[in-house]
Amino acid sequence: MPSTRNSGPGLSVVAARYLEAIYYMAHEGEAVRPSRLAEWLGVRAPTVTGVVQRMRDRGYLVTAADHSLSLTDSGEEEAAEAVRRHRVVERWLADEVGLDWATADLEAGRIAHHFSSDLVSRLFKRLGKPTTCPHGNEIPGAGCPRRELRSLAELSPDVVAPIARISEVAEHEAPQLLRLLDQEGLHLEEMVGVQRSPGAGAITVVRDGRRTSLGLAAARVVWVDVSRGRREVRRGHATGAETPRTRPPGATPRF
Repeated sequence: MPSTRNSGPGLSVVAARYLEAIYYMAHEGEAVRPSRLAEWLGVRAPTVTGVVQRMRDRGYLVTAADHSLSLTDSGEEEAAEAVRRHRVVERWLADEVGLDWATADLEAGRIAHHFSSDLVSRLFKRLGKPTTCPHGNEIPGAGCPRRELRSLAELSPDVVAPIARISEVAEHEAPQLLRLLDQEGLHLEEMVGVQRSPGAGAITVVRDGRRTSLGLAAARVVWVDVSRGRREVRRGHATGAETPRTRPPGATPRF
């Protein structure tokens, strides 16, 4: 039977999974509530209640008046370590083992908690010290360069910019989107622009003469780095550098 503890100081695999899920949702701008946590982890609400109480007792979580959960400083530290472990293992599975995006994320969720910190550090060095997971989400502590991110749903039609990240919530809840992006060649660093029609519930992603239609919910979880974008002359638009604007993701749409 596999161990129920990771390499942290007494932190169980169950606790690590809860902290990791809370970290993902909080960093995507979601309010983290027990019911949402139960849905994310695929467990019953009473199970979440018991685990959350134990984690509060250990000083990892606090509960607000509206029942939302947030990490304490020690909880954030432990959660960041769990996320780092997942994303490094996921990167290894994608880069060296050759798994596709969705499968690498799924397998990392199954095995990463059983990797020791030393093994994760060795993998990190072997991979060339990557700063993000295969989907562009930052590896905590890896020194990811500052980026100016905007979702495809908000991208101006006269701007072309590289895909920089795909929401962690989309990774978890919409693996079909990951497969679609992979199949369509919409990978990180791909330079893309958008076309939209008034009142339409979808946008068209354009690059190198190819077009892919994405619903607005999907477009909101694919982010480009406008600090590395450029303007294209279309319908009288002026050329020039895109003015960077950082906007937090807000509540991530459900698929």
